[in-house]
Amino acid sequence: MTFTRKILRGGHIVSMDPNIGELVGDVLIEGDTIAAIGPDLNIADGSAEVIDASRHIVLPGFIDSHRHLFQALLRGLASDWSLFQYFVSMFGMLAPTMTPEDMYLGTTLGALDALDAGVTGVFDYSHNQSTPEHTDAAIRALRNAGIRAVFGYGGSMAEQAEILVPPFKSATLSNQAEIRRIRRQYFSSDSGLLTLGMGARGPDSSTMDVVRADWALARELGIRINIHIGMAALDLGSRPNVTRLCKEGLLGDDLIFSHCNLLTDDEFRMMADAGVSATVTPEDECAMGHGWPPIAGLLKAGIRPNIGIDTCMAVGGDPFTAMRFALAVPRGLDNQTMLEAHENPWALKLTARDVLEFATIEGARAIGQEATTGSLTPGKQADIVMIRSDHISMIPAIDPIASIVHHASRHTVDHVYVAGTAVKRDGKLLGTDMAELNRRAVAASDQILRRAGVQRGWAPKQPQPHHAS
Repeated sequence: MTFTRKILRGGHIVSMDPNIGELVGDVLIEGDTIAAIGPDLNIADGSAEVIDASRHIVLPGFIDSHRHLFQALLRGLASDWSLFQYFVSMFGMLAPTMTPEDMYLGTTLGALDALDAGVTGVFDYSHNQSTPEHTDAAIRALRNAGIRAVFGYGGSMAEQAEILVPPFKSATLSNQAEIRRIRRQYFSSDSGLLTLGMGARGPDSSTMDVVRADWALARELGIRINIHIGMAALDLGSRPNVTRLCKEGLLGDDLIFSHCNLLTDDEFRMMADAGVSATVTPEDECAMGHGWPPIAGLLKAGIRPNIGIDTCMAVGGDPFTAMRFALAVPRGLDNQTMLEAHENPWALKLTARDVLEFATIEGARAIGQEATTGSLTPGKQADIVMIRSDHISMIPAIDPIASIVHHASRHTVDHVYVAGTAVKRDGKLLGTDMAELNRRAVAASDQILRRAGVQRGWAPKQPQPHHAS
């Protein structure tokens, strides 16, 4: 029997909705929507599929507000690269060799990796659209994976390779005809699992003429803009770009600023005043040389950040590690400041609940879908994760929120629902031939490296740094 209703019985619910809070109880799903939440919901026998949620923590799916999904096809290649090495290698060598089939496989891998770890929603900043066929393949992969996604059309890395040459600015205008085409063909509605956004270059890596044109097009189409800004490799000597955007009246609540590592307190205040969202990707920011994740500065300005992975070429794809970095880095910096002042840290400013909010409801706000997802709230879409509290890494799960942030992993993610549809059950992804996907992905990644003239284990030589005068 196929049920249109499901009830998750007896779980520890972490709703992320302040009006509901935490409770031991049930979640009723009707179709794609959360219909009710409460203890011992009265449902007629046989009217719904019953899922035993005891020994589970039930929470909203995670939202990743900045990830390049297609790069999962080169997972791990950049684990020992600096940010500058990544730019030189991806823009100049690897991305231009990728075929539409590579885009399909990479986006599929990235989306399934995210779902497996409990990420039900993602802003996919997809900036390797060399042809319409590349774009179509990436969108098809998102649709087939079953993830909630904003497809952030980002043009072609090959066309943007001008950023590799000082002064690290691209003057090439975006392909406006192509983004209009996909708006008509795939995204005529702003509802549904897949919606359209723009992965724009922004002022750090393009001219203001390009910025103005991109902003105008995105706002004409009514879509969100996600940019890289304030990170070391492209930002040295180029600030203050947020000030420039503010003076031109280009800041707004439809913007997601990713990274922001070298921005100033004044720039954070400008962002806060305009309602700009800020995404930190703390693991790769620490590893690759972007600069420290600016969580403390954002919070000081009144901006609640959200969390992304960025690229699985360099780091893992699960939100738990990202949350732990987002908690540990600002704590460590705060504690070090106190120790250097010969004071002992006592109360910690940032909490596990804070970073869980960053990874759920704040991510939903960033992508403009807080009315749809990001919390367990009746009337919202049923984007739900069930984490095993009886896993050896979780027992005794004294504090469920602390357990999620500090002790959980993708291996504790038992069930995942996107819009009420199960995409992972009993610890296994559904509807995917993993052996076949593995075979195709390994062959495709080998071919990318071969076409680029490199081998597995290769790393680019460190380029000479650019010092702005």
